[in-house]
Formats: sequence, structure tokens, C-alpha cells
Amino acid sequence: MTEKGILPNIYTYTSLIHSLCNFGRENEAARMLRDMEEQGIFPGVHIFTILVNTFCKKGSVKDAENVVQSMVQRGVDPNVVTYSALIDGYCLRGEVEEAHKVLDRMVERDLVPNIVTYGSLINGYCKKKQINEAMKLFQEIQNKGLIPNVVTYNSILQGLFHTGNCKMGREFFNEMQMKGKTPDICTYRILFHGMCKNFECSDALDLFHSMGRSRCELMKDVALYNILIDGCSKCGKLDLAMDLFDEISLKGLKLNVWSYTIMIRVHCQKGLFVEAKEMLMKMEENGCLPNSVTYNVIIQEFLKQNECRETEVLLEEMVNKGFSPDATTFSMLLSLIPKVGQDSPMLAILKLKGIKRRDDI
Repeated sequence: MTEKGILPNIYTYTSLIHSLCNFGRENEAARMLRDMEEQGIFPGVHIFTILVNTFCKKGSVKDAENVVQSMVQRGVDPNVVTYSALIDGYCLRGEVEEAHKVLDRMVERDLVPNIVTYGSLINGYCKKKQINEAMKLFQEIQNKGLIPNVVTYNSILQGLFHTGNCKMGREFFNEMQMKGKTPDICTYRILFHGMCKNFECSDALDLFHSMGRSRCELMKDVALYNILIDGCSKCGKLDLAMDLFDEISLKGLKLNVWSYTIMIRVHCQKGLFVEAKEMLMKMEENGCLPNSVTYNVIIQEFLKQNECRETEVLLEEMVNKGFSPDATTFSMLLSLIPKVGQDSPMLAILKLKGIKRRDDI
């Protein structure tokens, strides 16, 4: 462009910087920002904020703070969007105290935080299980005349269930609707996951089927079915779990890897190990490839039954596909070695493939 004598203007640079950030090339975007200043084109708050937001999404809050410092030095004042991006960045790193300090900086600069600003901080507190702080902030924004959106309600709802406040979670869900907020699909996923985790599977199923009559889209969400199937299996309602699994296919919905993985575990829990292996093969035939979790689940279930030969076959298949045992599977395999001997094919497979325990799964 410059070779043809056409000099880029601020709109050209803005577009290029935005594109680089979208492709995760924030360092190149930062260099382009410096280049634009060298060309005598001075960026405004919008361009700086694009870069701040991208660094924050990548977890590079220090780099984002440097950009903010740089813009202030150039006489460009950060706005609500800039500070909101910083708050979200700190919260993504679990540094909610630092995020709150940014909120204080905003107020000191006479900037008025919006619902997005507060929403990020509330979500940060909820993820850290600091539900009391989140609830205080939730009340504060309403006192200031701001109306919480569905995303903010979802954060609080998840925080309540995450801290074991199941009753409060259900009450909060009802309060949300009383205040005119229509729950979205994420709300229902949070609600049913929380109820199932607290062994309220029967209530969750009743609610699911009753709401299905008025909210038809719920009955088409495979993720929601998976949550309920998983919940039923962990509550010991294995037949109900199998019925729900069949219901997915009967409705013409596409089963995903999570659906099959849960059902493989259910079959094993019912002692149907042949059927569990058949389901592993069936999912591949249906174009749904098993992942690391799938193999770890079925191997662990076979190990519990001391099914050494089948475990060896599955383990070899697993590692040949590039997957590794998680911490639980690895420990179970090691505890079995003394029983099967040092010349066990399982030990040979682990040594041959150089398999190490996966603690991050």
C-alpha cells in the first residue's frame, strides 16, 4: 500500500489492528499502534481499548495495564469500556481484589460503571465462591438504578449452586422470573446441573418436563439432556438415565461425545460391560469420535471389575489414538500391576508409549 504512495489513515490502522486482535496477534497489533504514531497518526480511545480487551482475554493483564498507562501518558482518557475490559481480565485470572481496585479507579475518574462492568466483577466473585460479595454487589447495582441482565442473574445462580446453596439457588431462579427476566438456555443448564449435583434429580426432571410444555426449545437441547442423564446416573436412577438417552434419539437430536460417554458409564454401573463396549464402537460408527474422557471412563469402570484383559485392549486403543490416562486411571493401573505382574501388557504399553499421568484432565 505504502509502496504505491497510498498512506494509511486512522480508519485503515483501526481496521488492521482490530483484525490482528481478532486473529490473536495482539503483539503485532501493538507494533502497528507504535508504527501509526510514528506516521503522525494518533490513536484514540477506541483503538487503545481494542488492544486492552485483547490482552485481557489472553490473560495478559500486565500488558493491558501498560497499554492503559501508555494511553494516559498520551492524553487519551480510558473510558468505561476500557476499564470494564480490565476488570474482566483480572476476574478471568481469579484476581477479583485487583478487579475491584480498577472499579475504584473508575469511580475516582468520575466514570459511571455500567451493567457489563458490574457483571464481570459479580461473575469473578462467584467463580471464587465469594457469594456474599457477589450478592452485595448485585444489590448495590439495583440500588443505583441499574437493571441486572440475564447474564448477571446466571452468574449469581451458578455461584449459589457452586457454594452448595441449592435452596437459595431455586429461590433466586423464581425471583428472576418474578422480576420479568426470561431465563435463557444457559440459565436452565445451570439450574438443572445445580439441582442434580445436590441430588434433586426427581425435582429437576419434573421441572424439565413441566417447562418443556411452555418452552419447547428446552426439549431440543442435547446439553440439557446430558446434564439430566448424568445427574440421574449419579443419583442411582440408571433406568431413568437410559430412558432419557433414548429420548434424545427418538426426537431426532444428534448425540454428542458427552452423551455417549455418560451412557457408557451408566451401562458399566448396571454391569452391562459388553453393551458398554458396543456403545464405544457404535459412537464411532455414528461419526462421534470418543475422546480422552470417554476412554478414561470406560477403562476405570473395567478396572473396578478387575477386567484386566479388556483393560489392556482399551488402554492400547486409547494411547494409539494419542490419549493419556488421567490421574485416577493412572493410579488404578499402578495399583493393579502387583496383581498382574511386571510382565503385564498394561505395564508394557505404558512403558512403550512413554505414558505419564495426566493431572490436568
